[in-house]
Amino acid sequence: MTGLWRTLQADHDLIWELLDEITGGSGRPHNDDRVQQRLMRRLVTVQSAHEFAEEAVVWPLVRRHCPHGDQLADEALQQECMLKRQLNELYHLRPGTQEFDEGVNSVAAENRDHLSYEQNQAWPRLADALSDEELDRAARAWAAARRAAPTRPHPHLPASPAVLRAVAPVLAVRDRIADAVLRQRAVTPTP
Repeated sequence: MTGLWRTLQADHDLIWELLDEITGGSGRPHNDDRVQQRLMRRLVTVQSAHEFAEEAVVWPLVRRHCPHGDQLADEALQQECMLKRQLNELYHLRPGTQEFDEGVNSVAAENRDHLSYEQNQAWPRLADALSDEELDRAARAWAAARRAAPTRPHPHLPASPAVLRAVAPVLAVRDRIADAVLRQRAVTPTP
């Protein structure tokens, strides 16, 4: 397994762990709305950066190197667009509400389809198309894109690598400032 698959799989595993914690997995979800909100924000942050990095690095490689790469990438990008919309909606919902529970379930269902599609359709074809050295280079590019990625979903942003490179720095700074303000509000008592 090359570095690309390890890094992508690590994010997929973290996404599932967070969803399990939010939903309670086979147990009961947390009763504390603050814990639920913290978990949900972490999920949104991880998944937003993950999808952004895939759009900047992985899907262009699939398009260029895989047989039927345009179709593979188009399907994945449609799934990611839906997922980003759902994450954006979830981000604005209050834990402890029926809407929040429904939003989490929608995100979990979409993830089930999307992550399976990536792992079973796209990854094997890209693994066949590129050498281990090329995949390791892609892993480094993906990791760099993920570190610089926005921490919120931006569902109306086109998944064009050129556009993503141009706007990522601005969106990432804006998102990180908003995240810092939210963290500060969470620790500062309200009068």
